[in-house]
Amino acid sequence: MSASSAFSLKPGEAGRGELADTRETLEPSTRPREPDVDPLLGTCLGSFQLTRKLGQGGMGSVYLGQHVHIGSRVAIKVLHGRLANSPQVLRRFHMEARAVNLIGHENIVNIIDIQPAPPRPYLVMEYLEGEPLSVLLARGPVPAPVAVALLCQVCDALHATHARGIVHRDLKPENLFLLQRGHGPAFVKVLDFGIAKLLDDEQRGPDTGEGGLIGSVDYMAPEQSRGESVDGRADLYALGVIAYQLLTGRLPFVEKSLTALLLAHQSRQPPSPTSLRPDVPPALSSVVLRALAKSPEERFQNASTMRGALQVALDMARSPAGPARTPPPLGPFGLHPALALPVLVTRGPGVTPEQLTCTELTRGGMFLCTGQPLPALLSRLTVGLEHPEGEMTCTAEVVRHVLTEEARAWGMAPGFGVQFVEPSVTFKAAVAHLLVGQPLSTLRPPTDPAADAEAERMLAPYHARSTEDLYVFLALPPDTGCEEVRLRARRALHALGRLRERTISATLRARVDTVLERIQKAAETLGEPRRRAIYDAERGNFHGVVRCLSAGLTLTQLEELRRDFLAHRPYAQGPLRVHLATARAHQEVGLLAQARDAYERALILDPLSLELHRQYLTVSRALAAPGTP
Repeated sequence: MSASSAFSLKPGEAGRGELADTRETLEPSTRPREPDVDPLLGTCLGSFQLTRKLGQGGMGSVYLGQHVHIGSRVAIKVLHGRLANSPQVLRRFHMEARAVNLIGHENIVNIIDIQPAPPRPYLVMEYLEGEPLSVLLARGPVPAPVAVALLCQVCDALHATHARGIVHRDLKPENLFLLQRGHGPAFVKVLDFGIAKLLDDEQRGPDTGEGGLIGSVDYMAPEQSRGESVDGRADLYALGVIAYQLLTGRLPFVEKSLTALLLAHQSRQPPSPTSLRPDVPPALSSVVLRALAKSPEERFQNASTMRGALQVALDMARSPAGPARTPPPLGPFGLHPALALPVLVTRGPGVTPEQLTCTELTRGGMFLCTGQPLPALLSRLTVGLEHPEGEMTCTAEVVRHVLTEEARAWGMAPGFGVQFVEPSVTFKAAVAHLLVGQPLSTLRPPTDPAADAEAERMLAPYHARSTEDLYVFLALPPDTGCEEVRLRARRALHALGRLRERTISATLRARVDTVLERIQKAAETLGEPRRRAIYDAERGNFHGVVRCLSAGLTLTQLEELRRDFLAHRPYAQGPLRVHLATARAHQEVGLLAQARDAYERALILDPLSLELHRQYLTVSRALAAPGTP
């Protein structure tokens, strides 16, 4: 595939559409004219009928597909006919499905099935309703908290991607899709892994060989545009460009020619976001500029570290600690120069705690000085603050190293920065106390009878529904859709999480933690199609199995689960045959209500049978038809 078909030659050009999964664009002079009537509309690919065209790109078109039997909706990317016989294009097409399947993350679009063979190769993906990030960017810059909320989700997706040895290589706003779920921040889905690179794949095909410029020039890392080998840090560069756009409303470089644009990314330093928009916090501006470093070694080394730096920078902007002061270059924490706080650090179970000095403190983390070997990045340890009534501890994750050479250049001591992981209310209160210059000896935990009463009220329904049935526990009917399950669970977790922030008694806090754990378990079980199908099958909940199919459970997965399910229930075969024979006999003589009841009894015994679901649906539709007695 030529470079011109792999990315737009117009810097800043953004795609549009409900689901523009394939975002490659062609020059107007080479863009093929489409017929007035799309011949694929109304046809079936597999079990899905193509009902509407959602978008088009350089490799193919995306359609809304509806399952002909159960009505579930999916998005189907169909490869252009002129490309169907190209081995290189088919390899990329297959690579997309393979890459997404390897990752399996909630912030990455789910590919349900693939038909890679000519004459009509296609991918079946989950159907998304929302808008690409490019539409949001067209409205101008967004507030820092909104930008960080979106960027952190992309970091989560990239962390999972890179952990599987995969580099996206074409991260851009058109490939980030925003879904609105409830009233919280938009939920991000990363799309289009068509040119993803498997790091352990040593076969360099024509589409990835030397000289083949793959990606989008506005977001391309310097090493990528030079045709050098790339790793996950190239994706972090692209994310830095996206972060720059979110905060400033413009790209870091806008040039008239492709060559000038590539050279700018390779050699020029962009103006800081804060210099363009003074409302951008300086610490957040530093994080973005670090992501845009020319050398991969000078950027964040992984997505998780970048995520931590984004969160800490935002927390610094919200912290009331001391006068504003510009942080040192590449430093992840704001300075609190008068602070010399002793902190007890435990690096692991059975390891003797050591006392270190904290010289920088924010609500989200701290910097600890040490001349000893530094703990590994992303490792976790326990930090403890001494209090007259006992030590207050919190788990922390190591997100930054400051080596001796860097420390000397910045005029500070060497050490490491940590980010707090789910700090307790008491620990947060202690940090807030220290940030306003008060010693911990003056901290007294307040009492709030109103908070206890509110906690009792919110916990009462869960106590009344204390059962092993996860549907009952969440107060949901057993045929609730997977998306609604996840939404209900997120709302419950958010409400109880806010309750946990209040000063409630230790007993109530323990009860809240127990309920939170059960809600999380329910969300993980009922919100993921494959897990839910197993759960529903064990309970004979065939209505729930239908919801799993609608949410992306493939027919191959369904058949695998059914084989395992029936293998453990040989005793059900006899009654199952009886119910089936009864249902068919009633159906033949027109006793549809009795036939439907018999099919229901059969489905309770064999809830994963697609054929049974079809027969049950046929009878149910016949009963619902006008004029049916």
